[in-house]
Amino acid sequence: MSERLPDPVVGFGAGLGLLLTYGVPTRCNVGPEGRWWETIRRRVSTAGGLVDGRIGPRPITAAEYAGTLDMPPALAEEVLWDRGFVRNPFARLKVMDGSQEYGSWVYRESWFAFRQLHLMLFPGDDCRTDVYAHEEASSVNPLVGTEHFNGDEQNVAEGVAWARAVLPLDVRKETPRPPEGPWTEAVVSAER
Repeated sequence: MSERLPDPVVGFGAGLGLLLTYGVPTRCNVGPEGRWWETIRRRVSTAGGLVDGRIGPRPITAAEYAGTLDMPPALAEEVLWDRGFVRNPFARLKVMDGSQEYGSWVYRESWFAFRQLHLMLFPGDDCRTDVYAHEEASSVNPLVGTEHFNGDEQNVAEGVAWARAVLPLDVRKETPRPPEGPWTEAVVSAER
């Protein structure tokens, strides 16, 4: 059974994320060439889930589907970087039908923003990229790190709408209506 990390540890982790993300904001760290983070992220999320379930891999929900980019994931990452998104190396790993996400990206208005748009990329059909999204507290702002970690005030509907507003997404899948709350609300409604 996993324990919960104390809030000061979570706040420290958010500060470390801020330093690693924006201390070296280069393509090879948080840009397209920063794919080396994905291997580390997968291992940390899997092992971390044994310590605190909030770190471990979680299923993506159909309600988080924002749309599909008509390009392969590697090119999608280039587009995200060009639009001001950064790789999210400390994100909890997302899985769908046994497959792990290709990458995790976020957009924040500034380094110290309180909110962020979080995108999860999955390889789609015909060399396309399926994009899943939610809006949430920033994972790298120590002032709201615990709120982020707990999923407090996460909003799937807002994230899906935001992603559709800023990216050239084609909605190719029929999905449930995104909840105006966390991803866990989508799981609960799907089980009914």
